[in-house]
Amino acid sequence: MKMTLTSQFKKGFTLIELLVVIAILATLAGISYPVIMGQINSANETAARKTCLDIVQGVTQFHQDYGSLPYQTDMCEVGEDNNYQVAISTTDGNDAGLVAILTNREEGDDRLNTNRQTYLRSDEQDKKADGLYVDPNSGSLGLYDPWGNPYYIIMCDDEEIGTIDPFTGRKIRNKICLVYSLGADGAGKPSSTPAAAAEASEEETDALEDNIYSWKKR
Repeated sequence: MKMTLTSQFKKGFTLIELLVVIAILATLAGISYPVIMGQINSANETAARKTCLDIVQGVTQFHQDYGSLPYQTDMCEVGEDNNYQVAISTTDGNDAGLVAILTNREEGDDRLNTNRQTYLRSDEQDKKADGLYVDPNSGSLGLYDPWGNPYYIIMCDDEEIGTIDPFTGRKIRNKICLVYSLGADGAGKPSSTPAAAAEASEEETDALEDNIYSWKKR
């Protein structure tokens, strides 16, 4: 007698089983997302702080080599109450030539970095984030933090006078350069004047170690 073998089909997932799996995956994603974002933010903060320190070191070394600060005098913003304070933002073409000077990218015969040394190394990026950005149309340079904001630099060529901390309004002697960024939320803007900064709340004046601001938290 000939026997016929019947095919056995495996049972698929039921709707309830699929919903349970999806719920488990969603829960795991919800747990891991804050951890991943925290690691990314921590890495960005570390990168911003390092760049702040690199800028300070570059400005300081340039000052030691030439006896002057690395900016074009006709392109800088000087504080109204303190004419010796120079404030620069590293946005495209508005940095008083500082980025070009420190990265040895000056053009023309009136270069300040006459020895053509590189005081600040920065790889070119294809967008305004985490490094040097070169505008494809104008060719102007800009230096941006990991969140896409420019770095802000305050300089004073007299160490005895000291550079004014824009968040507290206090003078920091033996420092010719302060650097900070606005941080992840872009809220790290200091008070408009040293006097206003001196009256800021303790939370507003919370700063990082030394005199380097790589982000601000409010």
